[in-house]
Amino acid sequence: MKPRGQVSQIDFEPRQGWFTSQPWSSFKDIPLRSSIIPHRRQTTGLVLGSVNGWQVVVASVRLAALVCGLVSTLQALAQEPKAADSGPPPRLVDAASAADKLRAPGSDRYGPKVDWANIPPWRQASFYGIRSQGQVFVYVVDCSGSMIEDARLARAKIEVRRSIMALQYPQRFKVIFYNEAPLPSPGDAPKSADLAGKDQLLRWMSAIEPNGETDPRAAMKLALALRPDAIFLLSDGEYPEGAADAIAKSNTGRIPVNCVDLSGGAGGNQLKKISADSGGQYISRP
Repeated sequence: MKPRGQVSQIDFEPRQGWFTSQPWSSFKDIPLRSSIIPHRRQTTGLVLGSVNGWQVVVASVRLAALVCGLVSTLQALAQEPKAADSGPPPRLVDAASAADKLRAPGSDRYGPKVDWANIPPWRQASFYGIRSQGQVFVYVVDCSGSMIEDARLARAKIEVRRSIMALQYPQRFKVIFYNEAPLPSPGDAPKSADLAGKDQLLRWMSAIEPNGETDPRAAMKLALALRPDAIFLLSDGEYPEGAADAIAKSNTGRIPVNCVDLSGGAGGNQLKKISADSGGQYISRP
C-alpha cells in the first residue's frame, strides 16, 4: 500500500510492451522534460492515480467484439431474402382518374371530363358536393312535412345558403321550395348574385317551414321554364307515380337536373331516374 499522500503517475516509456504504473519515488532518477508538481488537483497531460493496463486491454477486446457482432448482424440483414410480394406495386393515378372514382352514383362516367381548376368561380356552382358549370342556377328544395325529421329542412337551408353565397356576379340564381305546390323566391326572373340579391333571399328563406305533401312536378315545370344552366333538385320522400316521367317530358332542352336524396329510401330511385334522364348527377345524403 502506498503511503498516504504519495502520488503515482503513468510511465509513458514502454517496458516489455505495456504501460506500467510506478510510485512517484521510482521516477526520481529519470530526467523529466517538464517540472511536475505532485498535487491531487494537478491538471496536466499526465494521469494521476493508478491505472491498470489489463483493464484497458479487456475494454479494447470487448469493444472489438461488439463491433464484430454489429458488422455480422448488418451482413446477415443485407443477405436476408426479401419477402414475397403480396401483390402488384401501388399504381399512381392522376387527378382526373381519381375524380372518376369519386363521381356520384348514377352519373355518366363516360361523359365529358371537367378540369374544375380551369373553370373560373363565376362559371360554376356546387350543392351538396355536386358541381355544375354555368351562370344561371335554380334550386328546387323540398319543404314538405317530412322535412322536419332529423332537421332535414334546416340542413337544406344551410346548404342553399352556402351555395348561394359562393356564387359571384354575373351569375344569377332562383330558389323554389315546394310541397304539393311551388313556393318560389320573390321576383319572376333569377336574381343577380350580388349582396342585395343574396340578402333578400336569406330573409325570405328564413320564413319557410316544413308543411304539406311532396310533389315536385309544378315546381320543376317552373324551374325548367327559366332555362337555367343547371337545376339542383332536393327531396326526402317518394314522389307520386309518374312524376319522374312528367319531369323528363317537360325537360325538352335536356337541362341537367342534379338530384340530392336526403332520405335514402324508395324515393331515391325516382331521383336517380330524373338525374339519369337529364344528364345530371345523383347523390345520397341521408
